[in-house]
Amino acid sequence: MKFLQYSVLIAGVVSMTSCLKDYNNPADGVLASDANIWTVRNVFKGTTLELGPNTLSGATNTYGVVVSDAASKNIAPGTFILQSDLASPNQAGDITRGIVIDMGASTAVPFVPGDSVKVNVEGAKLEKVNGRMTITGVKAEKVTKLASNAKFTIRPVTLNMVASSFEDYESTVVSFHADLKDYSAGATFSGEHTLFDNSGADLTLLTKSDAAFAADPLPANAGLTGVVTYEGDKKIVQLRSAADVQSASGQLYAGFPESFESPDFTAKSSYNMTATNNDIDLKTGNWKLLQAIIGNTFLRDKYNLPGKQCIRMQQNLSSSGYVQMNFDLPDGASKVTVFYGKYYTDVPSTFRLEYSVNGGTTWTQTGADVNDMPERGSKQAVFMVNITGPVRFRINKRGLGTSSSTINNGRLCIEDFAIYKGL
Repeated sequence: MKFLQYSVLIAGVVSMTSCLKDYNNPADGVLASDANIWTVRNVFKGTTLELGPNTLSGATNTYGVVVSDAASKNIAPGTFILQSDLASPNQAGDITRGIVIDMGASTAVPFVPGDSVKVNVEGAKLEKVNGRMTITGVKAEKVTKLASNAKFTIRPVTLNMVASSFEDYESTVVSFHADLKDYSAGATFSGEHTLFDNSGADLTLLTKSDAAFAADPLPANAGLTGVVTYEGDKKIVQLRSAADVQSASGQLYAGFPESFESPDFTAKSSYNMTATNNDIDLKTGNWKLLQAIIGNTFLRDKYNLPGKQCIRMQQNLSSSGYVQMNFDLPDGASKVTVFYGKYYTDVPSTFRLEYSVNGGTTWTQTGADVNDMPERGSKQAVFMVNITGPVRFRINKRGLGTSSSTINNGRLCIEDFAIYKGL
């Protein structure tokens, strides 16, 4: 079944290889002489290849947005990373790909994150350098800056999402929350550190010893933004600058995130199972899923591959639905994260995070209401909290009534609910 799902996704991408979405970016758009990064990467067949019209179906250029930060020195000298999006017709979202551009170690890179550029690659080589897909031999005069402050995609992920589809993420920017396994007082970012988020795979965080932030203190857990790449045959993530570290917190609770992968979706297939009071045993404990089911419809339910399930909450309700813990965690909380998205082509909806410190007798909202559902794919909400002692949480999908020209109340998907211990 997983093979079939990936095949459907890839088929949708292949059908759109020549159609790019307009991001109000001067580097976007397909001309006869231009090849997008997805196309360039796909011509590589394992051996060094000279690029040009003969290998790129007539194209001589590639283009995108610079996502690396040469000034922070956590990247090889003379190189920068270029990223772009390719439109896809399916609910997974557009296809993001990246590649390393190598102008030579003695060349100062003049570009900053957000610079939109076009690269003349005629006569350059496409090859693996230290494991990384790289265009080498690019002269500085063959790179043309088109604009500043261009938008680029930062994909929220789990480490297992990256590890299971690494080639799709290589040389692109991702964001995630993870424990630093070797955290200790006085430890710094310099060198290698193991990232852990209990999603099924660990990755290595690598920081060069001369990076501008190498001596910064290592957190126990943080929200990290970085570039997925290789170091030889090792799969790693590299931060671009100190600004890529945010939302420092206590460590992830054992067993979390709640991924809703167990039990099978048939255990909660009705939005309102009064016979069981809508209570069900999940991996982390007993939860109330009121006006919520376990959904597994490919490309419609927003679950994180390689997982196959998430929570889908009912639409058009006039009273709240809940994804609610029926148990406490003992050591307080410093952060809660959750992935969310709208079901298929539904209109958005609104939810809030609430907590209880008295065993579920009363509930208090924390943070603002969330209603910024992406048109496709999912996002991740981050709630910074400061709660001591036993605590439990719930998602409250607000009962706004039937959707209309003034009300948005579609179905809501909730995935990978994570709670981090108090500091």
